[in-house]
Amino acid sequence: MIVVTGGFGFIGSAVVRQLAAQGHKVRIVDDLSKGQEATGDLEFVRADLRDPNAAERALQGATTCFHLAAKIGGIGYFHKYPATILNDNGLMLAGVFGAARQHATKVVYISSSMVYERAEVFPTPEEAVFTSPPPVTHYGFSKLVGEYYCRAFNEEYGVPYVICRPFNAYGPGERAEGEPGIAHVIPDLIEKAMHGDYPLPIFGQGNQTRCFTFVDDIAEGICVAGLHERGENQDFNIGVNIPVSIALLAEKIWKYVGRSEPFKLAHLAPLTHDIQTRVPDTSKAKELLGWEPKVQLDEGLQRTIAWMREAAAQSQ
Repeated sequence: MIVVTGGFGFIGSAVVRQLAAQGHKVRIVDDLSKGQEATGDLEFVRADLRDPNAAERALQGATTCFHLAAKIGGIGYFHKYPATILNDNGLMLAGVFGAARQHATKVVYISSSMVYERAEVFPTPEEAVFTSPPPVTHYGFSKLVGEYYCRAFNEEYGVPYVICRPFNAYGPGERAEGEPGIAHVIPDLIEKAMHGDYPLPIFGQGNQTRCFTFVDDIAEGICVAGLHERGENQDFNIGVNIPVSIALLAEKIWKYVGRSEPFKLAHLAPLTHDIQTRVPDTSKAKELLGWEPKVQLDEGLQRTIAWMREAAAQSQ
């Protein structure tokens, strides 16, 4: 039995689809804070993993737990809810790892590229997590704490783990929010472009760079790392290694949405913790696991725009 916490979330639901397609018996554990999808024949347990008793019941009989449940959002979300992020993510970590110890369950922990907020080496290798200053955002710090949970419970109790650090996941399934920055940048910009915003607003000058990775590639990388025998007690960057500026991203979205006006940006005041550069070294996943992403950004953006248009039409 494989448990996926946060299995109705954006990345979690993609992980569930990958595991189910491979024939694994999957139990989705979720609190339904982001809604619910059809589960087919998959088992579903509604649980608040901040409660250690609920976590213990959720992991009963599980050989592996993909732990994706977390308080997460865009850069604006990190500014607005720092205490909620730190508190709730910490309580979920304590519940899941306590249950994993009790049930001898391997934990595949979904960390974040945000642990590298203050990295000084680009592309950034996995070992930079030990040589870089700690993250300044509460979200990044909460994710780093989870990595220490992995190593601590392994050292003291023998709980096996795999750490995956996704880089800027995007794709069908993630919606925009009403307030800028609460969701991630791609659905935010697509929503604004589709609804006629002109000029197209972004935070800062747009020279921030990211490596955007299609959600199905992220999910595949997580599943490969989590189930491969060479992945145990290892950490992996999961993403593409081609940086794209936010300004160029916005221009691509403008083009694929089909706007007729000349492309033009409006520059909002930058947020305090909007990291300027984030580029992973992905060689470890390729060499140790044989995994690398497949979907190029232009294709992924077009697929995401098509999904958002269909979702908008269905909601009318």
